[in-house]
Amino acid sequence: MKQEGSLPPKSVFSLWNTISLQEIKKFFAIIIHMSVCSKSSLQDYWSLHPIIHTPHAASVGMSQDRFLTLLTVFHLNNSDVKVARGHPGYDPLFKIWPVIDTLITKFQDFFTPEEQLTIDKAICTF
Repeated sequence: MKQEGSLPPKSVFSLWNTISLQEIKKFFAIIIHMSVCSKSSLQDYWSLHPIIHTPHAASVGMSQDRFLTLLTVFHLNNSDVKVARGHPGYDPLFKIWPVIDTLITKFQDFFTPEEQLTIDKAICTF
């Protein structure tokens, strides 16, 4: 019989270790890389399959299991107002929007398009 409040043996939380600042930096390095190199699933970033292999996520020094654990528990927003998956208005980035908003603001502060900026018609909708 399972005790109330105990974790299942294979729970990612049963192996929890305190996160360090270095791990947070690695975590965000992988997320930024994911925004540049899009794959169909999170597991694909650690895949060794020759067709989809990209070494960045593994080379950062964070395992797939650790990344997924941090992704599960990393909250920077009020979870009480989060819309559940499968419901209208669900946002998979809800937990990290404060960081995204800060990054967008900082990126806009440091990059100002100038006259010689070219927009390729392939990236514009018709």
